[in-house]
Amino acid sequence: MTAYPLRAELDGYLERARDLLGKIDVGAVEATVELFYSVYERGGSVLVIGNGGSACTATHMCEDLATYTIPFSETKRLKVLSLTDNTAMITALGNDLSFDAVFAEQVQTYGAPGDVLVAMSGSGNSPNIIAAVERARGMGMKIVGMTGFEGGKLLELSDVSLHSPSDEMQVAQDGHMVMTHMVIEGLRGKIRAEIAARA
Repeated sequence: MTAYPLRAELDGYLERARDLLGKIDVGAVEATVELFYSVYERGGSVLVIGNGGSACTATHMCEDLATYTIPFSETKRLKVLSLTDNTAMITALGNDLSFDAVFAEQVQTYGAPGDVLVAMSGSGNSPNIIAAVERARGMGMKIVGMTGFEGGKLLELSDVSLHSPSDEMQVAQDGHMVMTHMVIEGLRGKIRAEIAARA
């Protein structure tokens, strides 16, 4: 029986992940921080969507934005909502309309002009993500697209693109998670500097 080359497999994955991290567009991350900060300043909202692993990243991003970026002593908060977590609404919309509508209809309910929609899709072509992005753009919202592979249609529709140029879904999602934490770190620093300046 041939032994499975486990260590070589693990080292190979780590090397592919390292290679991707070296390709992160820091300027796009910076633009995302500035976009989120402008929403925070005017009291708007950030909505986040994704399927599968990206749904988990959406939840993680919202939790960090809500609890890590702004001191709890501050009364002014950034309003964030992961539309992937509304199980009752997702199942109702999926049953009554279609799965393609589960995010678009929530964007219609919770979004407003000037708000930001963060849309995550490895392929960039998930029908329910594209439908939500098109709805949001029609409402005057800004789009931050998080994509992998070639970026798909989402890359074209995004105002800011946090692209993971990898043809491997897991590695692309690793890039998304790192960029998410970069955004959180940058926004936290910017907001806390503003708080300190007015103290």
